[in-house]
Amino acid sequence: AHGGREQAETVRDKALVDQHPDLWTGRRAAYLRGILVTYQVLPERDELAARIERHLTRTVKRHPEHALLLSPYVRWSLMPRARRAHPRPAGQRHRIRWAYTRINTAATFLTAMREQGLALADVTQPNVDAWLADSPSTRYEVRDFVVWAARRGHSRPLLVRHRPKADPVGMDEDSHWELLHQCLTDTTIPLDVRAASAVLLLFGQHLARITALPLNALTEVDGHPVLVLAETPIRLPEPAARLLAELAAAPPPSGWAANSPRRWLFPGNGPGRHVSGAVLARRLAAHHIPIRPARTTALVQLAEDLPPAVLAPLLGLHVITAEQWRRRAAADWTAYLQARMSTRNCGAPVWLWARR
Repeated sequence: AHGGREQAETVRDKALVDQHPDLWTGRRAAYLRGILVTYQVLPERDELAARIERHLTRTVKRHPEHALLLSPYVRWSLMPRARRAHPRPAGQRHRIRWAYTRINTAATFLTAMREQGLALADVTQPNVDAWLADSPSTRYEVRDFVVWAARRGHSRPLLVRHRPKADPVGMDEDSHWELLHQCLTDTTIPLDVRAASAVLLLFGQHLARITALPLNALTEVDGHPVLVLAETPIRLPEPAARLLAELAAAPPPSGWAANSPRRWLFPGNGPGRHVSGAVLARRLAAHHIPIRPARTTALVQLAEDLPPAVLAPLLGLHVITAEQWRRRAAADWTAYLQARMSTRNCGAPVWLWARR
């Protein structure tokens, strides 16, 4: 009888959590739910989809007049893409922000058009252009919504160009390799910073993907240490393999993480959670690791040697992204040759460039 009462109370508590989401919002609630899921009091669920659904509910509550457009847009356009990305834990916070931004921008756009007395079907290209011109650049994210609306027949075809992006700036190669050598050998730098920097400098991974590396991503194939970033095991050089093995064997942080099963190469303080990309970025910045330039240089160097069809599954990139890095690498190599030719024409000595 006692066991049956406990089981009934557990079922009742699960219902309370799942049926009253307004009571379970914010960081404290996420932390508490993480504890309950870690110790199997509550089942795991698609947290990304659940949070997007809650944000849709909040937005529709503020703008009920837009519910007939926002609800199908989120559930049939945004949500399927979020679920397809969900099996990859890397970048979950980025995906949540990505969805939140598009929901908020769509609601803001519809409200602005309504204030002008326009239904979505009546909006013209000049209306869109004027709204974009008088705005921060984040309004360009409305492109996703207007493309969906036009395809579903809710509006006429409207053009919103992609938000322009600045070209990434890399490091010079000597500085890149010197920094990698420091991360592999300098024991005064914290172990997690050294290990994360090594993966960043060797493979050009986003910090969100680095933080979400599971413990079993570090394994062996034919007796050689490998790191699995996407689909293909990558054989590690001996110093990097030794560094990552040391990190994997290190005790987890204190708190709930120390009392829960370790699943991540970079565990966080939360129950069953890995460290966040923002926290890791602050740690790297505190030790003067230039994150974006380091990633750019690593990807350019890899793209010089590997075709996109090989690079994409190796690093978990889309093949189009890998092709863009390939073109970037070719442009950098052309600029290098031109600089060398200019130096030779000026009578200065020509130095042979060799890959390390």
